[in-house]
Amino acid sequence: MGSLATWPIPAMTWRLALALSWASYGHQRVWTKVEESPRLLSVQCWAVRYPEAIDCSWTTDRETATDPEPGLQASFIATYRLGMISQGETHPCLQPSPEARSCVIPDIQMFSMTPYILNITVITQQGARSSLVPFIAEHIIKPDPPEAMSVSPIPGKQLRVQWEPPHSWPLPRYFPLKYLIRYQRQGATRFRQVGPIEETSFILQGLRPRTQYQVQVAAGDFMDYGELSTWSTVVATTPGSK
Repeated sequence: MGSLATWPIPAMTWRLALALSWASYGHQRVWTKVEESPRLLSVQCWAVRYPEAIDCSWTTDRETATDPEPGLQASFIATYRLGMISQGETHPCLQPSPEARSCVIPDIQMFSMTPYILNITVITQQGARSSLVPFIAEHIIKPDPPEAMSVSPIPGKQLRVQWEPPHSWPLPRYFPLKYLIRYQRQGATRFRQVGPIEETSFILQGLRPRTQYQVQVAAGDFMDYGELSTWSTVVATTPGSK
């Protein structure tokens, strides 16, 4: 079986890829080039398990409903290094299989202002192409949403909201989270928001009796690194009349 050809990517293309990827630390779209056909690689890297690991995933522009490119098999080589120097030590970004479109960077070096550089090489029958994605670990922290949400009425036209940290957040005792609560009464057009708070429970006061309220909670890093989680699932209930 013949070897796959690899097209070198010009220095200008690398600089363009780096400039585009620095524009966003989370969801990044990076131009790459194979022969004369520019294509996009969309890469997402989030530290949902900080400080234990960084989870990355990617898709190509060919994997869309309008251009699925059927029958084209692709495999991927994912590596990373700390720092921009090409002579730096390179490590594998751990993939479940060569065809997988995801990988894990373990053993995060915390509080380093030197960026990680993720290198994704796509290999197909047409050849190979690579994309570089730089990021700093603390800039891409994004916890999963809080879990085990419950909302219960208590006397005084109040609601007690309780939740647990996401199970994917490994060390809440040493790397605490803080939380925002948003709630909306039935018929209202806007949410009200409370927080941030450090506890995993809160009492909403001054509510309308016999009116249903929808409540959600989001989690964020205690030091405001990265982004908030998505909002938790909605829990709805009604305060009592007394």
